[in-house]
Order: sequence, then structure tokens, then C-alpha cells
Amino acid sequence: MDTSSGRDDLARLKAERDAADREYNDALTRLDRAIQQLPADFPRPPPAPDEHQVTPLNTLWKIDVPPAPRGLRGRLLAAVRGFVVPLFEQQQAFNSAVVDHINRNVPIGRQTRASIDSTLVVLRDQLAELVRFQSLLVMFVQQITPYVDTRDRDVAGLLRGLSGAINAVSDELLKRSEAMLARDRRYELRIADLDARLADIRSRLDELHQALARPGSPRSL
Repeated sequence: MDTSSGRDDLARLKAERDAADREYNDALTRLDRAIQQLPADFPRPPPAPDEHQVTPLNTLWKIDVPPAPRGLRGRLLAAVRGFVVPLFEQQQAFNSAVVDHINRNVPIGRQTRASIDSTLVVLRDQLAELVRFQSLLVMFVQQITPYVDTRDRDVAGLLRGLSGAINAVSDELLKRSEAMLARDRRYELRIADLDARLADIRSRLDELHQALARPGSPRSL
């Protein structure tokens, strides 16, 4: 009954170990498939700001009004200028504001592109390190089972050595026990032989006493 129960326990433990191994291998497969990959179309930094017209804008924003000529033509031109100059001044103020705005945004555009470029480089490096870490993690997890198996084999070897030592001690004790039993048996046989001899001696003594006690025996005369 105890042997059957022990076998059932071993079978149950083996089934649990096999199920745990399958679950571990399935989880390891899912982890391996979940390793990230760097995208082939990784974002690139935007192009540099278009500064092709910045220099011309800084030279052409101001409206230069030539001096009026003399004579009737000059007086007519001066009369026209009285109406046109405010428009020119307004346009020049607008041009100045636009050029100033562009000049202020040129360094901002340069810095923005440089910042995006450096950010993308850092992001790509971090993703590459993350992929490398995930790969190393999978490799580490893959080594757990061989390591545990090695430990199990080590323990099994120790148990086999211990079992061998126990068996050797058991054999020695069994031999000594058998020797003691054989010695006790010989002792019992000797005791039995002595008892038989003593019984024979007692029987002969009884016969001798009976013979001496009979009438006509030398002692009775």
C-alpha cells in the first residue's frame, strides 16, 4: 500500500514538472517573439530652414524714394508724393516687420532642427539599447533551464553518492548481523549439544544409582 502511494506521488510530481516545463517554454517563446525591432523607416530630421532669400530680404525691405527733379515735373511729382509717400511708409514698415520676424525665426529654426536631430539620435540609440537588452534578457532566461538542470544533476549525483554510501553501510551491517546470527546459531547448537550430553550423563548416573540400589549388589552387601 505504501509503495503504491509513493509511486502515485512520483507520477504526480513528474506530471506537474512536465506541465511547468511546457508553460515555461511557451512563455519563453512569447518573450522571444516580443523582442522589438528598429523600424526600417525611422523618422529623419526635417530639412534645414530655407534661408535662400534672407539676405535679399534684408537689403530690399527699405523703399528708397529718389529726390524730385526741378521744374514743373518736380512740382507735379511732389504733389503725387504727398499721396503716395504714406503708402510707401506703410509698406516699408510692413517690410521691416516681416524681415525682423524672419531674422528672429532663422536661429530658432536652426535650433529646432538641431534639437529634433539630436532627439532622434538619442531615441534611436535608446531603442537600439532596449532591443539589445531584450535580446540579452531572452538569452539569460534561456540559460535558466540548463542551469537548473545542472543543479538537479549535481543534487542527483550527491544523492547517488549518498545512496551508495548508505547501501555500503547497510551491506556491512547486514554482513555483521548475519555473522552475529551465525555465531548465535553456533552457540545455540553448542548449548544444545551440552544439554544433550548432560542429559546423557544424568541418565547414566540414574542407571548407576538404580544398579547400586538393587539387592545383591556389592554396595547392598
